[in-house]
Amino acid sequence: MNAANLSLQLLTGLQIGAIYVMIALGLTLIFGTLGVANFAHGALFMIGAYLGYVVAEATNHWVAFIAVPPAVFLVGIVIERTLVRFFYNRPASDQILVTFGLALVLQELMRWIFGGTNLPYGTPPWATVPVDIGIGYYPPWRLVIVGVTAAAVLGLFLLLRYTRFGLVVRAGMRDPEMLGFLGIDVPKRFTLVFGLGALFAGIAGVIGGPITGVTPDIGMAVLVPSFLVVVIGGMGSLAGAVISGLILGEAVSLSVLIYPPSTQIIVYLIAAVVLLWRPRGLLGVKGVME
Repeated sequence: MNAANLSLQLLTGLQIGAIYVMIALGLTLIFGTLGVANFAHGALFMIGAYLGYVVAEATNHWVAFIAVPPAVFLVGIVIERTLVRFFYNRPASDQILVTFGLALVLQELMRWIFGGTNLPYGTPPWATVPVDIGIGYYPPWRLVIVGVTAAAVLGLFLLLRYTRFGLVVRAGMRDPEMLGFLGIDVPKRFTLVFGLGALFAGIAGVIGGPITGVTPDIGMAVLVPSFLVVVIGGMGSLAGAVISGLILGEAVSLSVLIYPPSTQIIVYLIAAVVLLWRPRGLLGVKGVME
């Protein structure tokens, strides 16, 4: 294996990690602020992929990129207002059961509407032919995924760091009860946070669908590694989700070169090693999920 092939494989790992990061950021944001283990988050990715396919077929990919994330944001708002908000103060087991049940309902709904086969959600014409990036030829769409993820992470950082809404969210991650004492409309903020988490899942679905495929089972397929990203990074840590997502993406990519059969288990091995070394995750804080 020469340096060029290794570099291309590392770039592929960056793209895989980018999808993990996009999904895990929404999971971490919802859990860190609301304390909800949202097992329906993978289904939101699935909805984003299906909507991306439908809108791209009816119009074009650019319209899909613009329209789908806000649509999934609204789906998240509806889910939070009609179901999730009634489970904020319930045990984690109740949250897991109800959101996992919702994920199954949404999965079977997509199967009923679109069937169980993979839909031909392709990339735009300009992103179909690999381009020379200096170290070899590489699919442009994978570079788009990395770029969109980097922009989304930066945008979330700026939102949380420099806006009043971000200040409230960061305070809510530390002490949501105190926000209520200060007169802040906590339920309204919680709804927006859940919608924002869904927005990230929608972005991941519309840009990642051509890579992962568009099937009813894709939500469950991405949910498990995304939750592992959250756990490895540290429950409630956005920076930890970014770091662990990139680590797992590179591990999955490199395992294809080193020992292909390990691809299916490498994320679990990394999770076991990290949690034995740091039970709270890489950047986890004391008191979260304890």
